[in-house]
Amino acid sequence: FFAYGIGQMVNGFLGDRIDPKKMILIGIGVSAVANACMGLAGGFLVMALIWGINGYFQSMIWAPIIRIFAEMLNENNKINCSVNISSSGVVGTLLSYLLSAILIARLHWKFVFFVASILLFLVAIVFWFGFQSVLTFSNRNLEAKGDETRVEKEQIKKQAEQRTDFKTILFCSEILFIMIPIIIHGVLKDGVTAWVPTYISSSFGLAPSFSILITTVLPIVNLAGAYVGWAIYRRMKENIAKSNMVFFVGSLASLILLLVFGRVSVILTVALLAIITSSMMAVNTLSISVYPLRFEKDGRVSSVSGFLNAMAYIGTAISTFAIGLIVKYRGWEVTIITWLVMTVIASAICFMAVKKLEVSKISKVTNNKEERNEK
Repeated sequence: FFAYGIGQMVNGFLGDRIDPKKMILIGIGVSAVANACMGLAGGFLVMALIWGINGYFQSMIWAPIIRIFAEMLNENNKINCSVNISSSGVVGTLLSYLLSAILIARLHWKFVFFVASILLFLVAIVFWFGFQSVLTFSNRNLEAKGDETRVEKEQIKKQAEQRTDFKTILFCSEILFIMIPIIIHGVLKDGVTAWVPTYISSSFGLAPSFSILITTVLPIVNLAGAYVGWAIYRRMKENIAKSNMVFFVGSLASLILLLVFGRVSVILTVALLAIITSSMMAVNTLSISVYPLRFEKDGRVSSVSGFLNAMAYIGTAISTFAIGLIVKYRGWEVTIITWLVMTVIASAICFMAVKKLEVSKISKVTNNKEERNEK
């Protein structure tokens, strides 16, 4: 997670300068080699190094994909694709659980990595030839729609090539306001999910294998969060801070119920955890997939997506270690209270961001009126 987060930061910026097709291909290819090496490696340090390399090169994939959507598709299609791509992560997660379980039961754990390596090489081949076909089709489609569409895309591309300075974007948009909530969302989305089987097993005395089986429900429910997130985002007139605040408040209510009724029923517990993680999936989809699309004309789609994704994985990386330590020394009740406090902080920051942006808009309107009156 640390390697992936750092990679998102670096490769997000590179993704606006380098051909995204080549970046994705390199990412998949090196990840395939890293997986093969994991199956051959021995010793913790060597495996940790290889898996860190895998994490870094995997980070070459996401932000360039969002840039491809922004540049190749029209307004409606690029947003729909950015929301729908969330399903690929859910399908991949579920298939990895199933495939890993079968390979470990029938063969040996090393085959998990060998098979993953083969699959990644196949994906690289399919991507290379498939993308070329899509590119040809896209160009024909633009020609069929006439000069107006093609000229509009070319103008946006020329404008994007100039690239607005990232510092300007950072201080003149909502990014600084949503940065800390994004880190906290990483804690709740991936950090909580990673520890759910342990929590269920220790709270209800269930077998670890059964707890893991119950946990596979979460990715499926999380997928609904992506589509609910997009609906709320439109309802909030594409205000990212206000949309995120809705989902943090929803998670806050679920955490309070979990703290009070968490040991009453395993079904209730899983349902509350599913609300929390699906709410954070909504925040993830809006902040990392949809929101960066608005920076296409600035030539910073990949940079913004990579930067915010890096913030999310800082939260994930920290929480993976921190949650374990809190559980070990303070227990689950203190752990849930910690999540609750963090969610309150995220909700408060989003609320302040909404108010600040509203004041900023009012002052801009007032200044414009004054300028017109002076003229």
